[in-house]
Amino acid sequence: MTKEECIFCNFKDKEVLVYDDNLCYAIISKDPINDYHVLIIPKKHYKNFIELPDKLASHVFLVAKKISKAVRESCNPDAITHLFDDISKEGYNLVTHYKFHIIPRFKRDLLMIDWSPLHNKNLGIKARSKFANDIKRRLR
Repeated sequence: MTKEECIFCNFKDKEVLVYDDNLCYAIISKDPINDYHVLIIPKKHYKNFIELPDKLASHVFLVAKKISKAVRESCNPDAITHLFDDISKEGYNLVTHYKFHIIPRFKRDLLMIDWSPLHNKNLGIKARSKFANDIKRRLR
């Protein structure tokens, strides 16, 4: 995937934006594991974690800490799962652009994290926008 083809390098749905600075931005996931699932995405195209410059890797984790607090206040989860894939080969992820996931978890969800296309729970722009606004109101 080239930078020109990458949906994260060419992101347009500002309604679902949770956070934005000069190094990264955060959005509500289009295909969430649970409601309020956030992706933190570097603005520069990197395929995996080990490519990230140290300053950017540290920055992403600090942003994740801030957003996790806001997610906790927004939806009161029982836990939050933080994860990312370190892609080695094309085809493992639909979008080969590094992203950090913040996934609220609930005892009642009984979810196994499932990235398969069969899972596909696209919430639509309206629901994603609502979740983004809830989180943004709580960012400090």
